[in-house]
Amino acid sequence: MTTSPTENNPLIGMWKLISAAAIHADGTVTPDVYGTHPVGYITYTSDGHMMVMFSRSDRSALSQEIRAPLMSQMQSLPVEELAQAFTTFNAYAGTYTLSGNTVTHQIEIASIPNRVGTALVRTFTLRESQVTLRTLPVLSDDVETVFELVWERI
Repeated sequence: MTTSPTENNPLIGMWKLISAAAIHADGTVTPDVYGTHPVGYITYTSDGHMMVMFSRSDRSALSQEIRAPLMSQMQSLPVEELAQAFTTFNAYAGTYTLSGNTVTHQIEIASIPNRVGTALVRTFTLRESQVTLRTLPVLSDDVETVFELVWERI
């Protein structure tokens, strides 16, 4: 049964990223897929909206001072720098619904354009002031993988 976002909703609030791991089908775990100290936040509102952003904490600075992403200097940066910046950061926002221990994010805006208009399903478990979100299995480098992100309420 799907519940409204405000009805008995333990996810409402802001959470800070603690860890991000990859759990492979063979049982092996890559514990630091976003580095040893990833940085990020996820927010769930009582009116059914959500947003998330996270990145590696060891991202390299760009070679030029860029004060806004729409500045023309962005076009002159080396493609490798832009690719590195893009692949070490993830963000999306939209609405969400709950059903038992499953939260479904309906994506309206995303750093990965192909996600817009899609639904991302996550299972969650709560333990004290932490929530663990797990993706459904996906193919990552031809291996079925579940990504697990642990968040702490702030």
